[in-house]
Amino acid sequence: MARILVVDDSADIRLLLRKTLQNAGHEVQMATDGDEVLPATLANEPDLVLLDVSMPRMDGFAALTKLREDQRTRHIPVIMVTAKGHPDDLEVARALGAQDYVNKPWAPGEVELRVQWVVTAAERKRARMERKTRLRAAG
Repeated sequence: MARILVVDDSADIRLLLRKTLQNAGHEVQMATDGDEVLPATLANEPDLVLLDVSMPRMDGFAALTKLREDQRTRHIPVIMVTAKGHPDDLEVARALGAQDYVNKPWAPGEVELRVQWVVTAAERKRARMERKTRLRAAG
């Protein structure tokens, strides 16, 4: 399935997400803070990043901004994960380029469903871009 980077300052949340995602067949890597997002993303080359909003040194919005500013990582889909759940935060996340937003606590099966949706959408987008590239090369 997919390689997923989970970034959350809570060890309990990281472990819960790792277990949930591994049970769904995904490979999971973890990081503990927004400062680690860019280096961990470059090192692990994930298909998706699950990114907590509230972290002590660098929050998820700042970390998402770094991912979007870097040419090497701007294409990687991100799902924000938060206990805040304010509508304004959802707007900020989308404006910064997050594909989805999960509130803590989430419903059973919600994370797996949202992850599958984002991974499938990214795969379809990648396939369309590859087709366009092949057509340009052939034409």
